[in-house]
Amino acid sequence: MKIAYIINIGFLVAGGLVCFLTSCGDQKPRNNPKPIKQDTTKQKTIETKENAFDGLRNMAFSATPEQLKLSLPTDKAIVYGIIMDWGMDGATATVVSYQTGDASLYLSSGGGVIGGGQHENVSSAAKHFVSLGQSFLDKATKTKKTTLPETDIIKFYLLTNKGIFVGQEQMKNFENRSSTWLSLFEEANLLLTELRKIAEK
Repeated sequence: MKIAYIINIGFLVAGGLVCFLTSCGDQKPRNNPKPIKQDTTKQKTIETKENAFDGLRNMAFSATPEQLKLSLPTDKAIVYGIIMDWGMDGATATVVSYQTGDASLYLSSGGGVIGGGQHENVSSAAKHFVSLGQSFLDKATKTKKTTLPETDIIKFYLLTNKGIFVGQEQMKNFENRSSTWLSLFEEANLLLTELRKIAEK
């Protein structure tokens, strides 16, 4: 049975609505978009005068277990968050999720969804994604660099109490189902699907 992935799809935030496009590379820069008022009690689409992608992504990497109010054992590495960067044609989609159920999507082209974990379906998908990440720790390499992937490359950054670990894969290996990272990528797609559902409401 062929599995459909959310491939080469990006979000475009315009007028407070989040829409799916066929390709992130087709997006054109918008002139002077208006900021959207944010409500901290629910998920938010984000739109700023300047692209906030780098700042939001860097902030995601800097989140500690203490800041997330997590109590983790000290005798072994525990994955408490995953940052997945998806290199598309001319853009990057970054999915952020934590053990707490918090989940967000940032786009290098601008916009995204913040605070999806306020919704039970998103929170549950985020927790499953991060939990599964623990079993991929032995496939990843410890790193201090958090560089963006090239086109058609997916990077999984596993945030642990012992540092950041990274693994990467080519998109074609997910499509032909030969990747050892396949089940984690499929779990990420389930999370993206739940984020899409709340964004379309």
